[in-house]
Amino acid sequence: MAAIFAIVIRKGPKATTMDYVAQRLGMSKRTLYEIFGSKDEMLSEVIVDNRTRHGAKIREIMEKTTNMMEAIANVFLFHIDLMRDINAKFFFDMDVRYHTLRDKYEESAHFSKYMIEACRAGVRQGVFRPDVNYPVTIEMVRVQMESLKRMEEFFPAGISIGEALGTIGIGFLRSIASPKGMECLDRISPKFVSPHHPADDSDNDILQTEPVPQ
Repeated sequence: MAAIFAIVIRKGPKATTMDYVAQRLGMSKRTLYEIFGSKDEMLSEVIVDNRTRHGAKIREIMEKTTNMMEAIANVFLFHIDLMRDINAKFFFDMDVRYHTLRDKYEESAHFSKYMIEACRAGVRQGVFRPDVNYPVTIEMVRVQMESLKRMEEFFPAGISIGEALGTIGIGFLRSIASPKGMECLDRISPKFVSPHHPADDSDNDILQTEPVPQ
């Protein structure tokens, strides 16, 4: 599942063919069709699986941190790393050709609720400022993140999705940080400015991070 998802986000759902996936996984197309009845079924199951693994990783990050500044910063960094390999065609294809699967990979409906709860916890911990209109601020961040799906329309070619997300994340965290929170953020912020290059059509290393059963 993870290996197929890596292919899908690198090439985009439309350009991902069953022939190509079978070839990359070292199996026949017939075997792949025995696992998934169709390309649409494969995309649906792979996206649901990724969402489950993604949620587990976020919970792991949250549990390992000592305060909400560190937690949210590390969640942003996790997503920045994911965006390094994503093709903007993924978002376009999911919105246009596979829009019925959108609720399987997106959690925007829950984003604001979770973020408000996290920010309130951060205020109690003293790492976030209490004088911030968090519902409005978080909604503005959500809209900015949504705009990343249209990178090819609104951003110069030299700016990657990862770099844009890093700028959104660090700007948001600085805007809500208390003096105590800023001390924590200053230790993490250099990680936000590391260059992240946009994905290209090359996928020579697409299966390097996940072992693929033969």
